Amino acid sequence: MAHFPQVATLYPSATRVTAVANSAGTAVVNLANAVRAVILLDVTATAGAAGDLLHVYVDVLAPDGVTWLNAARFPHVDGNAAAVQHYAVLSLAAAPAATTFDVTADCAEGVTKPYLWGSAIRGRHTLVNAGGGGQSVTFSLSALLQ
Repeated sequence: MAHFPQVATLYPSATRVTAVANSAGTAVVNLANAVRAVILLDVTATAGAAGDLLHVYVDVLAPDGVTWLNAARFPHVDGNAAAVQHYAVLSLAAAPAATTFDVTADCAEGVTKPYLWGSAIRGRHTLVNAGGGGQSVTFSLSALLQ
């Protein structure tokens, strides 16, 4: 039987205007049939100030079934930035980590831990208001599960 890639929507394309910290998206629980996730952050519009920031993370569910591990953090997007796309790849075939790491800390911006895997994957985002209000960003987060 052939295995076909599946597209999973972690955040549908929508304009988000409410400042929020660590808002978790939909968990996709079918990673048991996948060996790789190619994740796309697609920011199609911003309409805020330079100090407004969008931070987007990708988390995987740890073996305990409770703890979310941050596997990727995209570079932040300024509130007045042009449209941009960023990709991250997580894979069962990636070499294991050579050291331990603190699971309570998020990755630095632009860092992916491709070797992290779990039974579920989710997106998470923070939208920062620079103080003037009016933050607005339109983005989606999707994963091609192979």
